[in-house]
Amino acid sequence: MTTKLNKGYGQQIAKDLADLSAHLKTHEAVCAERYGMVADRLKRLEVVMMSSAGAIILLLIGLVFKG
Repeated sequence: MTTKLNKGYGQQIAKDLADLSAHLKTHEAVCAERYGMVADRLKRLEVVMMSSAGAIILLLIGLVFKG
């Protein structure tokens, strides 16, 4: 009797592992897409910040030489 119970239990574990594996693969794909979007946003933010810093530096240099 215990062999039938263990056999059924093993099949349930195998099914649960297959479901978990599918769920994990989906999760990894979604996270990879989100990571790509975050990296793109950070790149744009970096460009804006560097441009702003450059403009501020040029304005300050202009004030120093005029004043």
